[in-house]
Amino acid sequence: MPSFGLVLSGGAARGAYAAGVMRYLFLELPRLTGRTAWPQIVTGTSVGALNGVFAAAQDTGAMERLGELWRQMTISDVYRLEGGGLLRSIRATWAATSGAALLDATPLYGLVEREGPWASLRSAIGSGSCQAFVVSATQVDTGHNVLFLDSRREDLDLNPMPQVRVERVRMSREHLLASSALPLLFRPVPIGGAWFVDGGLRQNTPLRPAITAGADRVIVVGSTSVASSPTSVRHPDLTPNMPFLAGKTLNALMADPVERDLRTVQSINRIIEWGEQTWGQDFARRIEEDLGVRPVQTLFLRPSQDLGVLAAEAWRTRPPPLPAQVRWLLSSVADRANASDGESDLLSYLLFDRAFTAQVEQLGFEDAREQEEVLLRFLAPLNGQPS
Repeated sequence: MPSFGLVLSGGAARGAYAAGVMRYLFLELPRLTGRTAWPQIVTGTSVGALNGVFAAAQDTGAMERLGELWRQMTISDVYRLEGGGLLRSIRATWAATSGAALLDATPLYGLVEREGPWASLRSAIGSGSCQAFVVSATQVDTGHNVLFLDSRREDLDLNPMPQVRVERVRMSREHLLASSALPLLFRPVPIGGAWFVDGGLRQNTPLRPAITAGADRVIVVGSTSVASSPTSVRHPDLTPNMPFLAGKTLNALMADPVERDLRTVQSINRIIEWGEQTWGQDFARRIEEDLGVRPVQTLFLRPSQDLGVLAAEAWRTRPPPLPAQVRWLLSSVADRANASDGESDLLSYLLFDRAFTAQVEQLGFEDAREQEEVLLRFLAPLNGQPS
C-alpha cells in the first residue's frame, strides 16, 4: 500500500488555511470513503509544525479541536507586547544581549502545551501508524536547517542536503515553538544548548524530507495564493513603505522552491514512465534499487484567494478589540499607503484573530471540497481502490 505524506508550510496566522484543509481531509472526506486516510509521514515548518502535530497524532477529536481553535482565536491567545508597551519593547529588543523580541509569545507557549495532542502523538509514533513526524527549524549560530525527527524507525534516513542536520527527538512543545519563532517578532527557543528560530528561513515547505522518509503520495498545503500577479505586471502607484516591504519579504521567505521541487518530482516521474515504456516494468525496480529514485505522486493545495486582501478587509470591517499599543502596531502594518491594492500581506501574518482566521480556515475547507473528486482519486490507493 502507498505511504501517504502531508507537508505543511509556514505562514503564521495564514496557518488557518491548512487547518481548514485538514478539517476537510480528516473529518469530512471520510464520510464518503468510510475510513480516515491519516498520513503516515507528516512534515511541517513554523505554523505548519503546530498544525502538523494534530495530523501526526491521528486523533479525530484533536482534529476537531484544531479547527475550533482557529475559528475562535484571538490575538491574546498568541502574543502580547512585552511589558511597558511598544516603545519599551523596541528598545528592549534592540539592547538585549539574548533572547528578546518585539512580541511576547508566552500565551502561545501555554496554548501549545495545553492543546497539543501529546498522548495521541506518542501512541501514533509508538504504534508506527505515524512513521515519521518531521519539524524544520533554523539554528541561529550556524544558520543551518535542522530537521527534528520523531520516529520509532531506527533505520529511517532522511538523507539531508548540505547544511541540513537531522536530530532525532521525542517531539515536544519546544521543538514546535522553535520552528515557529519568527526572528525579531518572537524570541529564539533554546534546545540542547543551541538557539533556534523559524524553519521558514531555510525550508518553509519541507517536501524533500517527506519523500526521503518514504512517502509515495504527498499532499502539500501552501499559504500563498494561486492568484499571484505575473512578474511582468508593474504597479507605479505603490509606495514601498516599511510595512509593504516587510510583507513582501515574508512572502518571499514563505515562497521557497516548493514549486521547483514539485517540477523535479514530475520530471523524475516522466523519466521512470519513459523507462518502463522503453525497457519494460523492470526499469522502475532497477532505478530504485541502484539510485534510490522512485515515482512520487504529489498534489499541491493553496489558497484560491489572496490572504493579504482578506486580512485588510477583516481589519477594515471587523477590527478586534485590542489594547491600544497592539492596535496601533497592527494599524501601522495594515499598509494604508497601498490600500488601493486592497492588500496587507504583513497583517495577514500577524492577525491571529477570528475575524480573519475563521474566514481563512473556512476558505481552506471550501478549497479542499472544490477538489473533492481529485482528492478521492488521489487517496483511492490508500483505501485499497484503483486511482
